[in-house]
Amino acid sequence: MKHTPRPLRWICLLLSMMLVLTSCGPTPNHQTTPVPETTSPVIETTAQAPETSIPVETIAPNEDDTPVVVTVPDEIIPEHSSLNYTDMVYQRPDLDAVYANLEDALELAGQDGVQDQLFTLYDTILQQLDHVGTMNSLASLKNSIDLSDEFYEEEMLLLDAETTKMDNDINEVTGAILDSAYADAFTARYGEEFVHNYEVMSKLNSPEIEALVEQESQLVADYNKLLSKEYSVEYKGRTVTINDLDFSDPDVATPYYSIYQQKNKECGEIYLQLVKLRVQIAKTLGYDNYTDYAYDCLGRDFTREDAAQFAALVKRYIAPLSQELYSAYSSKFAAVQYASVPTMEEGLTYLRSALEAEFPAAMIQALDYMLDRGLYLFDDDPNMMPAGFSTILTEYAAPFLFINTSVYTDPSTLFHEFGHYYNFFLMGDVDWYDSNNLDLAEIHSQGLELLMFQYYEEIYGKQYAEALQLMMLSNLLDTILMGCCEDEFQQKVFEDPDMSLNDMNYIHAQLYEQYMGYPVYYEWVDIHHHFETPFYYISYATSAASSFEIWKLAQTDRPAALTAYRSITQNTVNSGYRQPLKRAGLSDPFTSDMVAQLAQTVRSRYLND
Repeated sequence: MKHTPRPLRWICLLLSMMLVLTSCGPTPNHQTTPVPETTSPVIETTAQAPETSIPVETIAPNEDDTPVVVTVPDEIIPEHSSLNYTDMVYQRPDLDAVYANLEDALELAGQDGVQDQLFTLYDTILQQLDHVGTMNSLASLKNSIDLSDEFYEEEMLLLDAETTKMDNDINEVTGAILDSAYADAFTARYGEEFVHNYEVMSKLNSPEIEALVEQESQLVADYNKLLSKEYSVEYKGRTVTINDLDFSDPDVATPYYSIYQQKNKECGEIYLQLVKLRVQIAKTLGYDNYTDYAYDCLGRDFTREDAAQFAALVKRYIAPLSQELYSAYSSKFAAVQYASVPTMEEGLTYLRSALEAEFPAAMIQALDYMLDRGLYLFDDDPNMMPAGFSTILTEYAAPFLFINTSVYTDPSTLFHEFGHYYNFFLMGDVDWYDSNNLDLAEIHSQGLELLMFQYYEEIYGKQYAEALQLMMLSNLLDTILMGCCEDEFQQKVFEDPDMSLNDMNYIHAQLYEQYMGYPVYYEWVDIHHHFETPFYYISYATSAASSFEIWKLAQTDRPAALTAYRSITQNTVNSGYRQPLKRAGLSDPFTSDMVAQLAQTVRSRYLND
């Protein structure tokens, strides 16, 4: 999963104060008052329990004080390709052959007495679609490795467009079979879950939106190229970029905001087009608003109203806590900025040591597979996408871990992404209609980050370990705040798709001040999720809250916390978010007082409240 670097609060606060002093902010056309109360997708399956299981453990009670008993089955390790990454060669799939088979299957669905032939052909089509998806992921990965390589960008865009068309065609074929005399046999062969997933997914696409989706993909590709562009200004007699700025300079706000105004204008123009296009897509599919469509696309088992209720609790309990925590420990946070940080390669050694000590053996297998097959990249090439993410090449059952080390320098990013990698490693066979739940997936990553606190003295040294743990917790609180803030921002934008970029910047600054305590006008264009996967960002907030609960449990019962984490990671595709939490003995953030309890735990531990 891709994620964006969390900004250092001291830099943002410094610049926000300078913004007020220098009046660099935009003048909005109108003032909007926020309401304070309120690639390729993959989704999860719970592995079936084998005969042997680890012992039952009792962990945190539910909100009704009933003890939760969690039994976690042994991990089922699916087969993975023995190919090295370097042997996974991109070749454009035979698209004509796929379309020919889809056409033949549609014809067979209307004939009698051809069940075996029809189902054999349907199996072939599913395999072909898996191959197309894998090649699409491979092209996208290679494009991320080198954004200047036009070949892979063109192939990615082509396959994006063809995949949308093929999705509509396979939906038509599946629907025809389910309307035929073969319906019962089809359901028995492929399973009720497969049919249910088809019914859900088929509502999210239509031939009527194919051209719109193609335009959307091109705009996202244009945006990604801008991410690697260096913006510069003339400052004190020389040309400077963001990386050249000295934040101890009292005048640094002038070049900083000049650079970001340029970036905001160029990226923002693309976003304005994307918003209008996406609203058109949602309306074409019969949705009243784009937000509900985006939530459905992401497989959410909560609504935007649930998210608004959660955000209201976050504003009430987490926003003041985050600011108080930063005020109390800002000097320690500033000091650890100069701590010696291990490299990503060194981080691999620490990760292995931790996994061998107390995590499931399957995690070691995942790490060995990644290293042995070269399924990862740590590099700082200027043409790399400035991101950290994990993806999966489904045909090979091969996850890939990507970290741009010019953006992410700390091995905590490795721990985060390996949580995703491990979940992909357990995924196994993925059908066309399978998908993963982002809210749960981010617990895989953030939960592992927090459980790695146990090893911080070894990784960072005794002098900095505690302060770095606290800074990570502070960052995670900010993650919850930012997740809610960016979700609310997007909801407001899509409520008024004709609003200007100037108004968007101003609304973002207003909301950011409510959540974070200081305004951020321009920098939201750095969040590539807004451009690539709208409404993704709330998943960082929900999952961070659940990860915090695992951390809270670890303070008094680490084995139980490890059991909860182990339970969560065994959910891979088609699992949702809320039910896996319940099975792991964790709280539902929408119906419990979890947010208030987490805030109180942090206060008691670090603020002596």
